Amino acid sequence: MFMKILLGIGVAMAILSLVNRISGNRVENLRKAGIYPLAGQETEADVDRLIRMKRKIEAIKVYRTLHGVGLKEAKEAVEARQAELASPSAGASAGMGR
Repeated sequence: MFMKILLGIGVAMAILSLVNRISGNRVENLRKAGIYPLAGQETEADVDRLIRMKRKIEAIKVYRTLHGVGLKEAKEAVEARQAELASPSAGASAGMGR
């Protein structure tokens, strides 16, 4: 029984490691393609650009980096900004106001 638990934990850790590697590679690939901003150079304009590119998950990641907030707050803020950008008066809006 104990060996099965250890084996299960080992498999879970291996899967988590693989997911983290894939995720890290994904961000690096997006940076190389000019889609995701360079580390430490994120701006509100990047959030807006990612929203317009329909890359909501990346926009949330950038928002979290900029503002140091949790996932829920970042998701809500990005969704609110997405609604602002979709409105006819979006051109007059200067930023996210945060």
